[in-house]
Amino acid sequence: MKLYSAKGAPNPDRVTFFLKEKGKLDEVEIIELALLEGEHRSSDYKSVNELARVPSLKLDDGTVIGESRAICTYLESVFPEPNLMGRDGLERAQIEMWDRRVELMLMMSIAGWFRHGHPRAAALEAKQSKEWSEMSEEQTLKTADYFDRVLERTEFVAGDRFTNADITLLICMNFGLYMRCKLWEGRPNLSRWFEAMQARPMAAKD
Repeated sequence: MKLYSAKGAPNPDRVTFFLKEKGKLDEVEIIELALLEGEHRSSDYKSVNELARVPSLKLDDGTVIGESRAICTYLESVFPEPNLMGRDGLERAQIEMWDRRVELMLMMSIAGWFRHGHPRAAALEAKQSKEWSEMSEEQTLKTADYFDRVLERTEFVAGDRFTNADITLLICMNFGLYMRCKLWEGRPNLSRWFEAMQARPMAAKD
């Protein structure tokens, strides 16, 4: 398998962090693309993913899977242990619910803040909007408060064990650093959770 990725970008990191937690990163060939240099828009890569988006997973038979969540779903079937996406229908639904909440409520707001507010992101956005960036920043901080309250009730995002939802939340914490914002600071439950995540395989430096 070949994984077309871009280290440091949120969605590609979701997949590589997932593989790290599975202990299977070395079993997939990683091809890094430089997004800010536009390598994902090259004709070679568009022959892999016509939408010019990363990540993409190319299987040995030539099949290509795009979208980070879909790639992780496939990898869960190939490398079932440790289980990260649910052991039965109910747990799978609960983990997906929390994963989607992190993605739609937090990752998307940070993306708006970054893509419209960071000078280097001008290479990714045709026209940056300062107003959109400011609105996204405000929403990001409110949503971080929400997840701090969530983690007051549970040890992990989706309950009493580490799951894919925790991977997505850590990706968001890292994403916020591009805007010089440590979202866990001043939020005790999020800080407790973040500190625990630093000891996990996904946080290990390559």
